[in-house]
Amino acid sequence: MYMVVSRWKVQPGQEEAFKARGDKMRNLLLQQPEVEYLNAFVPEEGGALAIVGYRSKDDYEHLINDPNGLFAKAAAEEGIENVGSWEWSLRGEALHS
Repeated sequence: MYMVVSRWKVQPGQEEAFKARGDKMRNLLLQQPEVEYLNAFVPEEGGALAIVGYRSKDDYEHLINDPNGLFAKAAAEEGIENVGSWEWSLRGEALHS
């Protein structure tokens, strides 16, 4: 399993809107056969972290990094970047699946 941990910064005062849009994005990802695991949480210092397990790195690249793909289109439709911004991601193969 290929794991990706992504940190998002939430715009001040947009926490509820970010959560609602994030919920929709997570539900969409969970419906994709390439996604084997998904969890998210709000760290004590704020922001948001998403932890997603994909079948493979190729599946991740296809689903997330394709500018015309499902994730890019849904993120634009939901306006996720109007209420938050991606800060960084850590990626790699899971030690246990």
